[in-house]
Amino acid sequence: MSISTQQVDFAREQAGARGVDDRVRFHFRNMLDTGFPTAGFNLIWTNETTMYVDLPAAFGEFSRMLRPGGRYVCVTGAYDDTHGIKAAAVTAIDRHYELNVHPRSAYFAALAANHLVPIKVADLTADALPYWQLREQCPDLRTGVEEHFLQAFREGSMHYLLIVADHL
Repeated sequence: MSISTQQVDFAREQAGARGVDDRVRFHFRNMLDTGFPTAGFNLIWTNETTMYVDLPAAFGEFSRMLRPGGRYVCVTGAYDDTHGIKAAAVTAIDRHYELNVHPRSAYFAALAANHLVPIKVADLTADALPYWQLREQCPDLRTGVEEHFLQAFREGSMHYLLIVADHL
């Protein structure tokens, strides 16, 4: 499932080119109202998409779709709200991508409210830094947002997280 028709089309093309299109399906759906059956999935994975939606609503939909004992995996950027408001570098990222980087605490509150219990949280920020450093140095990749990611990651105002949660 994707919120991007371009991603769904690309995934279908790639599956066909690799000869697995008879074993996989890709869907263009609204993350807040997918139309998928209740308790129909063992695993849901989101990658850099939760900053485009209301977390409690999205996690409510994911919880509805997961079977008891199912797993939700999330990779996302989250700002560190232990020191108060969102840092200027994170706000610049929001503006660049027209999104809303959520605070770390909002992820855990929305998970708990929707019967999703974190079993692993890994901070992947150090692993993400080389990507942004490369983009900053490569004119063909540079878009102007790189300096904000690097600043946010280096100052600790934003973290790149992997969250694994089990559905009760």
